[in-house]
This record gives sequence, C-alpha cells and structure tokens, in this order.
Amino acid sequence: KKLKQMTNKHLENRSQLITELHMGPKVFLNCAGFLRINTQDLESTASEYLDVLDSSRIHPETYDWARKMAVDALEYDDMGDEGHPSAAVEEIVDGPERLKDLDLDAFAEELERQGFGNRQTTLYDIRDELFGMYRERRLPFRSLSGEERFRWLTGETRHTLAEGRLVTCTVAGITRRKPTSDMFDQAHPERSDESGLWRCPFCLQDTFSDLSEVWSHFDDNSCAGQATGIRVRLENGISGFIPTKFISDSHVRTPEDRVKIGMVIHCRILRLNMERFAVDLTCRSSDLSDQSGQFSAKRDTYFDHDAAIVDKEADQKVAEKPKNNYLKRVIVHPNFHNVTFKQAERMLAEKDVGDAVIRPSSKGSDHLTLTWKVAKQVYQHIDILERDKANHFTLGKSLWIDDEEFEDLDEIIARHIAPLATYAQNVHDYKYFKTPEDAPNRKALETILSTEKRGQPSRIPYFLTFTKELPGKFLLSYMPRSKARHEYCTITVNGFRYRSRVYSDLDQMLGWFKKHFRDPVPGASVRAMSISTPSTVNMLGPDQAAAAAAAAAWNTWSGHMNPGGWTL
Repeated sequence: KKLKQMTNKHLENRSQLITELHMGPKVFLNCAGFLRINTQDLESTASEYLDVLDSSRIHPETYDWARKMAVDALEYDDMGDEGHPSAAVEEIVDGPERLKDLDLDAFAEELERQGFGNRQTTLYDIRDELFGMYRERRLPFRSLSGEERFRWLTGETRHTLAEGRLVTCTVAGITRRKPTSDMFDQAHPERSDESGLWRCPFCLQDTFSDLSEVWSHFDDNSCAGQATGIRVRLENGISGFIPTKFISDSHVRTPEDRVKIGMVIHCRILRLNMERFAVDLTCRSSDLSDQSGQFSAKRDTYFDHDAAIVDKEADQKVAEKPKNNYLKRVIVHPNFHNVTFKQAERMLAEKDVGDAVIRPSSKGSDHLTLTWKVAKQVYQHIDILERDKANHFTLGKSLWIDDEEFEDLDEIIARHIAPLATYAQNVHDYKYFKTPEDAPNRKALETILSTEKRGQPSRIPYFLTFTKELPGKFLLSYMPRSKARHEYCTITVNGFRYRSRVYSDLDQMLGWFKKHFRDPVPGASVRAMSISTPSTVNMLGPDQAAAAAAAAAWNTWSGHMNPGGWTL
C-alpha cells in the first residue's frame, strides 16, 4: 500500500521489497514467503521478467533449489539455452507429474554435505507447492460421527468395550423412579406381621408405626421411589447402569442389601450406548461365569467341540488340584521372589552351585523358605522362622534356622549358605565324585563300583555323589569285597559330619574313613546292627541307617583289609 501511494504501481517481484520499500534483511527473511505476487494479473503491465515462484509459498532463499528440481525433472542441461532460469519452473508447473521421479533424499544428502543442514522436509514442501500454487491441502471439514467422538473423548472403541467383556467398576449410587400422583392414590401399604410396622410399597421403608404416617410420607413428597438399579462408574470414567434384575441371580429386595456406595464390583457389559456415553452392565454370578456360553466368542463351522470339552475337563482337574498355600510377601531383597518351590528350582536350574532363592513358605506368614542349589538337579529347601514381625507381609526382625539366630537375609546367605556352598563345591570337585547323571541311583553306582573292583581286585573303590532324596547330604559308596556299601555324610556350616564326627576338610574326613571304616557306629551295638532287617534300618535316621549297614558289613567281613589298599 505504501508503494502504491508513492509510485502508483504494484510490486512485480519480491526483490522490490528491498529495492523499493527498503525493507531490512531480517524483516524480508521473515515475511517474504508470506507475501504473494500475483504474476498472472501483472503479465500485461510488467516492466520486468515475472518469476512464477513469486506467486508461490516457496521462500526466496530456496528459489535455486526449486529451479534445480524443475531442471532435473525436465532433464534440461544446466548450461543450455533454455532462456530464463524460471522458464523450467513455468513448464514444470503446467506438468508437475515428472517431479515424482526425483530422488529428493539424495538431493537432501548433497545439500547437507555442502553445509546447508538437513533440508529434506523443505525439499518435499517445495515439490508439493509446485504441484499447485497455494493449493488447499487440508481435507474438507466434516463433523465427527458419534463413534469417533466417543473414541476421541474416552479412548475406547466398540472392541475395547465389546458386549460380554468383563470390567471393574465402582458403585456411584442407586437410581430410583419417582411415583406419580396416580400411583400414590392406588398404593397399598403393607403391615409386617413380625414387627407390626407399616412399609411403603415404593421405597420399601418399613419404619412407620401407623398407616397415617405412610400417607404423610407420600404427601410430604419424601418417598424416594422404587429402586430401578445401580449407577456405577468404570475405570475409564464412563457411566454404567446395572438394572435391579441383573444384580443377582436370586431375588433382590433393594440394591442397598447387596452393594454400598464406593464398593468395587466386577461386571460384564451387556450393551454400549456411544451417544449417551454409557454402558448397561450385569453382575449376576451366572453371567460373570458365563456357564451357558452366552458371551463367548462366536465359533466357526470348523470348531472342534469335542476337543473343547476334553480341554475344559482337563482344566477343571488342574484347578481342583491343591495349590501351594502361601502368602505373598513384601520383602525388598535381590534373592527374594514370590514363587513356589518348583518355580524356584527352575530359576536355579542354570545358576551356579551355591546360588539361592528366598521365597514364601507354606507353613505360614511367620516362615520363609530358602532354596539353594547343591548340585545339578539337586536343591535343598531350608526353613527360616521369623520373629518380632510388624505385620504379616513384612520381614521379621529376628530370623532363626534351627537354633541359630540371624539379623537379616544377607547374614543368612553369608554365614549359612556360603559355607554350605563351599563344602558342596569341594565334594563336586573331588576326583572320585559322580554326578547324579552319571549315577542316578544306587544300582547304577554299584555297577560302577563292581567294574572298578574287577579291574583292580586288591583295591577298594569308592565314590561320592549327591542324591535328590536327601539334598543336604552326599553318599559315600565303597566296595570292600564283593558287596557295595553306602553311607551318608552331612554337609554343615562347620564342615562334614560323618559317624557323629565333624571334619573341617573333606580329605581329613576321607582319611579317617579309610582307617576306621570297620569300626562300629558310635551309640549302636554291633550285634543289633548285624541283625537289623531292612525295615528296622529304614526306621533309623539317614546317618544311623547308613552306619548300621556299614556295621553289619563289618560284622560279616572276614580277614583284614590293608588301609593302603584304598583306591587313590
């Protein structure tokens, strides 16, 4: 407008913003792309060449890139005689389809290499503008449908709130239908034979001692009316309604007998009304369990109903099996997990010997169980008694294993599990150790002993192995003559216990064993041991039973074995 008042002419190009209006560089860079020069109206009166790019939303800073794109799309020679540089742009504006063949990503990489930065978005905007100057790229306005409005405001869809889906909601109130005056006139209040009080037939209030009080109740308009259902609110904020007949499978006199305001209940969706932003629900037990399959997904013609029945029966058998009855605990410790003993063993399957998992105990909330890996496929479960507990979920201030007290779980792992793991590793690393895989049972171990004995008859072969039956012990098996003998040795925090003696070193224990394997077991007579039947031996403890077998063998052996005859 200022230029027109001064020279009585229009701007013919954007450069005149600087030459004619003396616009500063900063202002020019900020506004040049928003000022449109209508080149078509100025074709007859223009004194200079009209650049078609001045009639676009392309900024003057990027004119060269637009011209480069037009030249490349038309496959012109940059140094050819094609006239003004904007001639290619004018031609490409008339037929912009060839712009689709340009590799703008490669062009953007070249510009970035030259120091112009990442201009990929700018190049795509230039090409889009060349397809239509000041073209309206926005989609035509249309009103949102009810389903779209519901999805935008709630984030839910017909799929997430499908019929039959189980939801959790909170009771917000009781809905009632106010009686009309005609209904009051036709009302028949009833008197209770037990209490002698009168009851309102609508709101079921039964605190009226006289019939006149019921009519005053009507006249005062204090009757809330008959209950029609329960108002609830879903977790996503959507309102829900449960009609009285869908509250329970049995008769419901009034909803207040079944629910309270603020109570959280489980429901199943019956119908979704997107226009009202509401759902109809049911909380009847038969609908929640869906025993009739009313809310189950529709099955196709190829569905195997017989196989489904078999699977359902198998699931029921699994559900009927007794479950591990333990209380989940809130204990912050890297070794504690709320798992069963089977899950704990699976967690330790790939761990090293001595790794442990602390878990809840089925003995009650004042017990914990520590499961540690003794060897491959061998795990010991140790009971921990808790005392001085603040509540059922937290850890006790005093922890006990047998008669030993500990302050916390870290002390148990350091003072109890670490020594046991060290001694177990010593057994595992011993040269005559057999894994449970090598000797899964006594029969397999006796076969190995027999083979060794036949190879060196003058020697007494012996082996050590862990057993799954007694994970806190290891089996010492040897063959003095033709019959194998087995004795149990116990791993303790102080060392190895064998025949009521405790040894701090495995070699020390085995050295004593090689010299005294013929000695009778302390605390038991040789005669009693020699005549013990298998049933009486089994009634003894593991150490005593094994020692009894050794004593019986000692009583039946003849001759003397040279201590130097042990396998080395």
